[in-house]
Amino acid sequence: MRDDIDDSHNRCDKIAEILLKKLFLVVVSGGKALKLKTIILSLSVILTALSGAQLNAQEGHPLKGTWRGEVNVDGDSQALVIIMDYAEDNISGLINPGRSSFRFSDATLDAPNWTVSASAMTRDDIAVQFTATLHEIGARNRYLEGTWTQAGSSYPFKVTRE
Repeated sequence: MRDDIDDSHNRCDKIAEILLKKLFLVVVSGGKALKLKTIILSLSVILTALSGAQLNAQEGHPLKGTWRGEVNVDGDSQALVIIMDYAEDNISGLINPGRSSFRFSDATLDAPNWTVSASAMTRDDIAVQFTATLHEIGARNRYLEGTWTQAGSSYPFKVTRE
């Protein structure tokens, strides 16, 4: 994912460099014909277009990214971190990164309802599943809320995208 963002930034930087060189050549060769307002407007359009391209490149699929929150297990709130990626219609993920992390063994997305389900097996061979609905899809602080099932018992959980 980071490579995609870096590639997008490099392409945007190259486009900006080419456009600025062309604008400079126009100003130098026929600068008398161009007014200062035209130059400023051209630069504003270029910079706005480039910043929008970089923001889109960073966003990606709504499920992609790091999600932090908690699951309430028998009245005890436990921190929860989920890292998800979405590529070529496949969801992959990692739960609680670090020494005790475990990967999704299966994951699906019900796109019309924005409901994601995933299952995994912890390092202690405990089956974990979750089903959650994505809320505030277009917002920066979108979140997943649903049911976390662990060792046959279900608990409410909520994670927010960083």
